Amino acid sequence: ALRNAQHRYQAEMEALWRILTAIAAVLMQTFGRSAGQSEGLDGTEQEILEAVMFENETKVSRYLQTPHNVDRLFSINGMIFSPLHFACEKGKDKIVEMFIRAQADVNLQLNTGESPLYIASQEGHHQVVSSLIKAQADVNLQQVDGRSPLYIASQNAHRQVVSSLIKAQADVNLQRNTAESPLYIASHNGHHQVVSSLIKAQADVNLQRNTGESPLYIASQKGHHQVVSSLIKAQADVNLQRNTAESPLYIASIFGHHKVVSSLIKAQADVNLQRNNGESPLYIASQNGHHQVVSSLIKAQADVNLQRNTAESPLYIASGKGHHQVVSSLIKAQADVNLQLNTGESPLYIASLQGHHQVVSSLIKAQADVNLQQDDGCSPLYIASQNGHHQVVSSLIKAQADVNLQDVDGCSPLYIASQNGHHQVVSSLIKAQADVNLQEVDGCSPLYIASQNGHHQVVSSLIKAQADVNLQRNTGASPLYIASLQGHHQVVSSLIKAQAEVNLQRNTGESPLYIASLQGHHQVVSSLIKAQADVNLQRNTGESPLYIASGKGHHQVVSSLIKAQADVNLQRNTGESPLYIASGKGHHQVVSSLIKAQAEVNLQRNTGESPLYIASQNGHHQVVSSLIKAQADVKGVHIDCQEVAKSTFAVELPPKQLDFGCSPSDSELSHQLHSALEQSGFTESRAALQSAAADVLQQILRSRLDDNPFFVVGSYSEGWGNNLTTLDGRTDANSDIDVMHLISGREYHQKSLCECDGASEQHELVNGHIQCSGFASNPAHATPGCPLRPALDNVDACRLCRYPPITPLLPNRVSNIPHPVLEALQKVLTSASSPCHVVHAASPDRGGEELRVSTSFLENRMLRSLTTLQGQLFVTLKYLVKKVICHKNGLNSYHVKTIAFRMVAETPVEQWKKENLVSLTRQSLQMLLDCVEKSREQDRQTPDTPDRSRVAS
Repeated sequence: ALRNAQHRYQAEMEALWRILTAIAAVLMQTFGRSAGQSEGLDGTEQEILEAVMFENETKVSRYLQTPHNVDRLFSINGMIFSPLHFACEKGKDKIVEMFIRAQADVNLQLNTGESPLYIASQEGHHQVVSSLIKAQADVNLQQVDGRSPLYIASQNAHRQVVSSLIKAQADVNLQRNTAESPLYIASHNGHHQVVSSLIKAQADVNLQRNTGESPLYIASQKGHHQVVSSLIKAQADVNLQRNTAESPLYIASIFGHHKVVSSLIKAQADVNLQRNNGESPLYIASQNGHHQVVSSLIKAQADVNLQRNTAESPLYIASGKGHHQVVSSLIKAQADVNLQLNTGESPLYIASLQGHHQVVSSLIKAQADVNLQQDDGCSPLYIASQNGHHQVVSSLIKAQADVNLQDVDGCSPLYIASQNGHHQVVSSLIKAQADVNLQEVDGCSPLYIASQNGHHQVVSSLIKAQADVNLQRNTGASPLYIASLQGHHQVVSSLIKAQAEVNLQRNTGESPLYIASLQGHHQVVSSLIKAQADVNLQRNTGESPLYIASGKGHHQVVSSLIKAQADVNLQRNTGESPLYIASGKGHHQVVSSLIKAQAEVNLQRNTGESPLYIASQNGHHQVVSSLIKAQADVKGVHIDCQEVAKSTFAVELPPKQLDFGCSPSDSELSHQLHSALEQSGFTESRAALQSAAADVLQQILRSRLDDNPFFVVGSYSEGWGNNLTTLDGRTDANSDIDVMHLISGREYHQKSLCECDGASEQHELVNGHIQCSGFASNPAHATPGCPLRPALDNVDACRLCRYPPITPLLPNRVSNIPHPVLEALQKVLTSASSPCHVVHAASPDRGGEELRVSTSFLENRMLRSLTTLQGQLFVTLKYLVKKVICHKNGLNSYHVKTIAFRMVAETPVEQWKKENLVSLTRQSLQMLLDCVEKSREQDRQTPDTPDRSRVAS
């Protein structure tokens, strides 16, 4: 028994210390003496607290015999309190009585204003409260934020305490600093018995807090229908609005509290009272799909056509949200099915936009105008066609919607469906006799836009429907021309098979073969040659397909054209031949092919320069060597014989390691560059702060958008490169913030890699792309209509079940990337916060037929791990690529990242010194040049590639 008692005592003491450390919010800060005076309790203080805790009246009595002990303040771990406060907090009523008899100050407040009565009221110790009231404790003494004992007792539903305080004449309307009264907080928390006591004590039922909410408002918001009934019975104003004009009925309608709504309606609440933006209770209930509330409001004669300030009606918002039961109720109540927004959108339009086919059917049945257009001319059928909602399209066609109704830009439903590759919609429109040759304002036909975007199934359907395969847009570009430009070889084959004119030129003379040769699409070139395209057809300024392919260095295309008997000496208007332009650009493989095809090596341009002259001027020594070997005339041409000899008799030597023994000038320049970048803020700590700002922005974005899967990505999030002049949180005027949104409900699976159960449809992974047709190659689209900077780019993405193998993370791979960074990259592969995904982007010639696997989260992690010097190298490279050479070579930030990551992986740690910054930059540029020479030129967007998609409002 003694052992059990000791254990119990020890447990009680441990509980005491836990309590003392936990009540910091109530018993805290300095009063009388600083907390810094004592880090803990002395022996006497510890003894009296133990006595209070275990109600040892003898020890307490002995303690109180010393007068200065009565109101003595203790300090422990920064908390300041008296034994009386502690006794009130623990509900030790006998001990409290002893302190009262010893003349303790019953109104002694802590630094934050809590009195003994406040603390006892908070904890619900009604006997202690009674003792303190009897001792004349001030029942209205407030703590620093204005809460009184009655307020805190009402908040915590201590009904007996509330009754005692009311009986002691506590002010029932005493408000805290933000104006909440005891009745307000009791109503907020649904303590209906406390509410009844306060009402009985004549509490003001309409007393509002600073932002205008009354007790009835907050009870209605929280759905406490018993409290609402009590307040209504006490004559609370049922129409009292908060500062932004929401009424109790409005807020109850938001949350679908139908019992509360019924009580308020029964109490004659105004069912049409609008908030500041014009929303009525019926509008907000319709928006949120609260069918029972909507029915109650309609039954109470709510105006079913009452619009908000921007003219949305209850029916409009319910249609947009797809709440078909609410829509049916509103239609039955004679809501105007054609009531439009200020910008012209009708309920049928918004339902069609969102693909809510049940709602569309209800509206059509209610005689909604199926051809009612919004201000830009888009009809319900147009917007449904744009978004590929084939069930909605079928319903609208069945209801006699005009299949040829065009928007202000002349785009028809068939045009927009063809642009976006919605094959089922296209088939339905064709079956409904849509005009397959109806052109938009720039002359583009449905077949043209489908050909541009590589939607070969749509192209086949249009051809089968007798679409004019030679219909040209205003610039003269035909469907075959634009398909050749984009490299869509399947589409090209279909058009050729349909007898498209292979030599049809645009206004400036470019033929399909010319533009395919320019872009280096050798499969398309081969198809056009096989279809008897004129290989010598020149544009207005005289360039032939062979000339332009030679100038761009497209060796395979040049070989195909030569094999097809293209004239190797055909000159442009200013006299340059294919050999001249290839020599000037240094394309030695093309030069060799042209020489082999008997090209005239001395053919001069109009101003007299020969191929040898231009190659020598530009320092292309391999080309010079080939031309001399082909008997080119060297007269009048200055040639560096030593360099030519090196090119002619070059021997393959083993690669040497880069010598980092910098010359003094290199070292000095490196120090200057490093110092300038450092002064501009390009340091590891600044980059980390930039990344942290992006993380906060992402969290704010998710909080405001209901935790939707939005990710702030790109240079803004990566820390480096969002501004190439300074790193101080400002985004460069030419840069932007990329926001990626994961489309819910769509996930792709890779063949041979997927381990998911039940993944019936799997896609091939080829060169970092999954093979999946039907998507335009456009990974990001800018947010329209906003003058604010920085601009936002929205990137739609879909989940991919897992990452493919990532080279730097393969086992046993030798790398200079630090081990902790490799571990962090490995975690990215499996983390839910960095899901693997694909974006709408494709490799050259494959637009519309594949989706790119994005490694943006891996790139982000890698860039965030860069040291100051590595980050400065990245910024220097990005500046050179974007500001100096990008307009010539078509390079972009992806190439810079690739080179920077390779440098981190391949450069030993000891070489990362500020005196080596210039040498490191040179090595990076050489690495980039080597890559460029091996890669194909990327597709370019031209004026012949329109996009007429509407952004959903």
